[in-house]
Amino acid sequence: MLKGIIFDLDSTLIQAQIDFVEMKKHMIRLLEEHGHPEGELSPTVQTTVQIMECAREAWDKDAKSRDECQTITDTIEGIMNKGELDAVVDLHEIEGACEAITELKEKGLKLAILTRSHHEYALKALDKINALNFFDVVLGRNETPEPKPYRGAIDHTLKLIGLERGEVAMIGDHQIDRDSASNSGTMFIGVATGRRGMKSWADQTPPEHFLPSVKELPGYLVERGFIK
Repeated sequence: MLKGIIFDLDSTLIQAQIDFVEMKKHMIRLLEEHGHPEGELSPTVQTTVQIMECAREAWDKDAKSRDECQTITDTIEGIMNKGELDAVVDLHEIEGACEAITELKEKGLKLAILTRSHHEYALKALDKINALNFFDVVLGRNETPEPKPYRGAIDHTLKLIGLERGEVAMIGDHQIDRDSASNSGTMFIGVATGRRGMKSWADQTPPEHFLPSVKELPGYLVERGFIK
């Protein structure tokens, strides 16, 4: 029986018009201006986490000063934060998301948000769809020891909500979310509302538990005996 649900945010509960490719192009231009080899980073193939991992590896190799690394990191954070916050005005709830969240909360489940977006953006997004007060924990970028898809992201979330791996499910629209659950040993349920459709999944193979959207989540969990 499940006692908690960890939700991804973008394309799982909300849809926002964030231009991630343009955001990553801006990041890459900045990194290349500070000496990163041109053409090594890709705004379409790599995630923001992968881009920064490559950057840090290069900084270590080049023995770049801590102060310069921090200045670059802070500037990139500003780029990402602005891109996300600018999108708040036009974001909207995925149909049925709030209804599903309400039903799960009424059943006594603990609910958490685990996103790679900015914390302030997550709060504003949830507030805009009138869902903020349903969540026990909201964790954004840099608020976990490791980002998704690494194990530390979900492990930290579990610690904060006081549950064990076998007591929660992770819900998300992307392979990163599935990998997060797999790496931490938690159940995963995928939804088909990702921006890239089935291309959101490795080899375009859907997860074992897969729903059209989060709207169907409460009924699915009851039907499968995961909650009463």
